[in-house]
Amino acid sequence: MDEAMESERIGKVKSEELNYVVDTVNSYIVTYEVHVSPVSIIFFYLDSDNPDFSTKFDQLRIALVDKGYIPFVRHDGENSITVTKRPPVNYRSTKVNLVLFVLTLASTIYVGTIYSYPYARSTLMQILYGFVFFSAPLMLILGLHELGHYFVAKHYHVKSSFPFFIPFPLTIGTFGAFISLRDPIPNKRAMTEIGAAGPIVGFLTSLPLLFVADYFQSIIKPVQNISSEFILHYPIIYNLLGLHITNSGPIFPMVFSVWVGIFATAMNLLPVSQLDGGHIIRGVMGKASTYLGYVIVMALIGIAFYFNYTGWLFLAIFVMFMGVAHPPALDDYTKLRWLDILIGLFALFMFIVSFTPVPIS
Repeated sequence: MDEAMESERIGKVKSEELNYVVDTVNSYIVTYEVHVSPVSIIFFYLDSDNPDFSTKFDQLRIALVDKGYIPFVRHDGENSITVTKRPPVNYRSTKVNLVLFVLTLASTIYVGTIYSYPYARSTLMQILYGFVFFSAPLMLILGLHELGHYFVAKHYHVKSSFPFFIPFPLTIGTFGAFISLRDPIPNKRAMTEIGAAGPIVGFLTSLPLLFVADYFQSIIKPVQNISSEFILHYPIIYNLLGLHITNSGPIFPMVFSVWVGIFATAMNLLPVSQLDGGHIIRGVMGKASTYLGYVIVMALIGIAFYFNYTGWLFLAIFVMFMGVAHPPALDDYTKLRWLDILIGLFALFMFIVSFTPVPIS
């Protein structure tokens, strides 16, 4: 008897959920047929019945995602919207973001202290220089980069986490930062703009800092003439801006810090996989971006062997591990605006002026 009652209750719940999804979809989209399966509901529609389909679908997406459902568009002979149940996900507390931020701040200050040694006369001065001239500008660039993604995602009603910083107390003190998108990306326009927002904000933040670093490098002289253990190779942007480039003597910590920010911009803009450039190119080119992704992976491997720089080889392996193809947006058929094309071209410009085949040796 109990099993029969439970079965009846489950059937009622499923029936209510089915009615809710059908009513919600039909309140936004004019459909002519519905197919129901145990895992999805498929609604068929005509373009002629839905002249403002992009806007209506986005409104539908916001309504359904908040209730635990995901709709996505297919054009496979017939136009359809498939709605599936969203699996439950547990997200980490924002305390994790705060702890990682503090640890990354500490690790970048520690590394910056090491690079400040030739310029400081005391340990306290080293720590101060490590924070002001290395950690602060680097954390600012990385943090604003991720907040660029965060706020544009919020504009498109795509939930996301706060930035996760990754501490690493060697080399540059961090492996960077990232945000986690907690909702699927609605359309190609949103994919392009969310992907480009971070690099654009990070790049524009870096530009004035390049001049600030160049100025401090000219007025703060090393107290110890210790040569750096590595040589930085500067991208085109330094020449375009007429900045002072030198590898004689120690590298001023802020010069190195902002250089890292520029390099991170170039690396993120590689048009492949889940990198920012992968988001942008998928938004602009659609499915054809997958072919470009494989070209980029082969190019990275070729550059790695030609210039004998293994960093690009490791990145190529990492990209293949993540998957070369970028998953589509929920509506992968929306036409882009000219603004999004211009954003894609500006992203290409940022990549060209920020990239160098051998960043450091």
